[in-house]
Amino acid sequence: MPWFWWLPLTVVVLILLGWLLGPPLLRGFIKRRLQHYRVAVNVVDPSLPTALTGPRRVAVLGGGVAGLTAAITLARRGFQVELFEANEYLGGKLGSWKVPLGPGEAAWVSHGFHAFFANYYNLDRFLGSLGTRDGFQSIGEYVILGTTGAQVRFGKLETTPVFNLLALARAGVYRFRDVLKAPARDLFGVFLEYDAKETFARYDAVSFADFDRLTQLPPGLKLAFNTFARAFFSDEDKLSLAELIKSFHFYYLSQDGGLVYEYPVHDYEPQFLAPMRAELERHGAKVHLSTKVSSLAKTAEGFTVNGAPFERVVLSTDIVGARSIMTNAVGVPDEVKARFEKLVPGQRYAVLRIWIDKDVREGYPPFVITDRVKVLDAFTTYHRFEHEAAEWTKRHGGAVLELHCYAVPEALTPDEVKRALLDELVQFFPEVKGFTVKHEVFQLNRNFTAFHLGMNAHRPETDSGVPGLCCAGDWVKLPFPAMLLEAACASGYLAANTLLREAGLQEEPVQSVPLRGLMAGMPQPPARKLLVPGGTP
Repeated sequence: MPWFWWLPLTVVVLILLGWLLGPPLLRGFIKRRLQHYRVAVNVVDPSLPTALTGPRRVAVLGGGVAGLTAAITLARRGFQVELFEANEYLGGKLGSWKVPLGPGEAAWVSHGFHAFFANYYNLDRFLGSLGTRDGFQSIGEYVILGTTGAQVRFGKLETTPVFNLLALARAGVYRFRDVLKAPARDLFGVFLEYDAKETFARYDAVSFADFDRLTQLPPGLKLAFNTFARAFFSDEDKLSLAELIKSFHFYYLSQDGGLVYEYPVHDYEPQFLAPMRAELERHGAKVHLSTKVSSLAKTAEGFTVNGAPFERVVLSTDIVGARSIMTNAVGVPDEVKARFEKLVPGQRYAVLRIWIDKDVREGYPPFVITDRVKVLDAFTTYHRFEHEAAEWTKRHGGAVLELHCYAVPEALTPDEVKRALLDELVQFFPEVKGFTVKHEVFQLNRNFTAFHLGMNAHRPETDSGVPGLCCAGDWVKLPFPAMLLEAACASGYLAANTLLREAGLQEEPVQSVPLRGLMAGMPQPPARKLLVPGGTP
């Protein structure tokens, strides 16, 4: 067999192209190959009307990003929308609520810091339509902090796909000789070859832990992979390699925005949620907060939700609520219920917001990923960017911090989780040793979507299988790659478009990063069979 077969085919092709074309032309080639980093998912017919001429009642079950996207889109087009939200606030994972801090003092808290990446095309458009996209700031640097104090910084790296991989080596994340040795040499190419059908057929039953074991990831690269994997609420032995490949394609290898992102400088309630509720009310929608969906039934005329009649339903709760509602629904086929029965949440996640009397040292961006010792995955210095938190520190000194664990070890009790978060804060930032907690809000939840082994095949799609009932949420299997907030928003648009199309109205435009990776469809080296359970090269 020729010697060059044993080199990763992607490396051979790119070296040849780089030699023939030179870096500027190669960047142009990559951009064209990746369809200028943005593709249209649907075609909008401008000749169709934009609004209904008669009433249609729609129930939107769940007021997170997916439900709000669908509800506001439909309300703007003349649908009679009623939104049901079990919490006392809108927003879901983006939700925010007030907690007392003392006499005459209160603060907004949320489920945690959210990043807004450059390739969140649909979310950016949705927020822009509400006028809530103003006032964002760039994180500047994406930093991973090691337990020894070593840092990996991604802020000023090359952002063109493939060039950004080479830049990681120059930044010290890995050495070229580490990834040009077998078997890693022949396995890393999977990240440039994303294709939904092929990727999930081959690798959805393979865990990230299996990939790590086979490739023998160098420490710096393993740190980057581990922190990325835990951001999807899963330990490495549970996370599907196919989902990880999709995530890397979406965030890093299909667009040139890099890993640097933006964030709002106000709490989510005044920044996003109050304007969203005002928009719903302006278009006549009814919002039912603190209202759990206790019953859903399919009827000859449409549906009933908590006994009230509706013509159509958008199911947009979190994964726990969706499973409960659908498995208990009346008139829903057993085969549909079976798909929802397979929906499970990921691991527990913890968020600890603390108001303390000391501050961590300068020199870090507002949000930093950590190489956890036991639980601490990330921390946020809210008082350095959020206006509301900054006002508190002006009055009291100290800091407002948020500590995150995205995949809580199952054996730990809530008290053990909280104690470990505080202990590890001191380990990473010894300057706050002996701090006093003046106020705290601790959350330990299990309601985020699992991206575990073998789940993709059974994941519900926009079309639930029940006529008139659409699904929206980050747990929905989309026909294009998207994750987290962008997946939620895009799914809300897809659900709304289903009802708009049914009513003969113009759809909302939906965009995506390229559907396939730069090297998708290329021949694969024999060693790739190592990634298939039971496979041999």
